[in-house]
Amino acid sequence: MSSELIPTSPAGTVTSFDTALAAERQAESIMMRSITKSIVIGLPVGIVFFIALLAIAISDKSEWYVVVGVGTIMGVIGAVMFGMLGGVTLVAHVLEDVDKGHVELGA
Repeated sequence: MSSELIPTSPAGTVTSFDTALAAERQAESIMMRSITKSIVIGLPVGIVFFIALLAIAISDKSEWYVVVGVGTIMGVIGAVMFGMLGGVTLVAHVLEDVDKGHVELGA
């Protein structure tokens, strides 16, 4: 038994550094598009949700502009947080494919 490791390259794996770098950049681009779409979709949903939640909770104790302002701020924060989480979760399989070496460039 030897202590030396012999690198093996299964069929279909990325062997060139330039090809691997291009695949990683493509995966990052796909991830950024997914995050952006998730945030854009989540903004109106989050704003409406938090305005409605605050209207139910404190509408009788404060002015309407306080409810709308605080609800908008909370909605933007929530949309950014959940949009980032959702965007990365939706493209996790692409990142896994790059790690495993199963890459299709040009998509």
